[in-house]
Amino acid sequence: MSNWKTHRILSFALAGALCMTAPAAAMASEFATVQGGGLNLRQTASLDAKVLGQYGTGTWIEVVKKGETWSQVKVNGKAGYMMTKYLNFAQNGKTLYVRTNTGIGLNLREAPNLCAKIITSFPINTAVNVIQAGETWYKVKVGELTGYMSSAYLSAKQAASTAPCTPASKPTCATLKNINGGCYVNFRKAPGMKTKIIKAYPIGTAVIVLEKGKLWSKVEIDGQQGFVSTYMLKF
Repeated sequence: MSNWKTHRILSFALAGALCMTAPAAAMASEFATVQGGGLNLRQTASLDAKVLGQYGTGTWIEVVKKGETWSQVKVNGKAGYMMTKYLNFAQNGKTLYVRTNTGIGLNLREAPNLCAKIITSFPINTAVNVIQAGETWYKVKVGELTGYMSSAYLSAKQAASTAPCTPASKPTCATLKNINGGCYVNFRKAPGMKTKIIKAYPIGTAVIVLEKGKLWSKVEIDGQQGFVSTYMLKF
């Protein structure tokens, strides 16, 4: 066999091996919550190692590698080690219901933070099964989908009204996005970059669009009216 043919066969074999191993690298991150009080994040897997921070019960931790005694983790941008026995990986929860202030719906995210990718959104009164409760985020299952929802918008009781705002109605519905890559969007008292900021809301927040303008739109968030850049609205 010629060197050219041999090289070509080896190239195809290598490409095939890469294709088979690629999905393993795309596996979703594993998360756990702190249990039993304040837990130290240490520089190395030792009780004598430097403490990088301490985190209270319910804090969400990204688990890089789970070990029998120590687990390699990330929390709030810091990497280190925590004792595995103080990490809660799963617990049976109860059924809660989506309860948002605007009645538009609640985002299900891939990770317990506002910058995480949105899997989908669920309307008010959707029943969710809590797999694991954290301080501000719950790991939940809705139908066949599993992800994370903000605990502030989950309630043990269903809302009295189940009529959501739909894109076909007037006013229309939208969610906030940030075309600059940020996690928040400024909600202003008047249109314009130099006007007073009422509050900065996280991307994915549901809003009611009262008047859509070319540059600025009048919207309602949490019962309050104001303005956001039209470029920051996702319809």
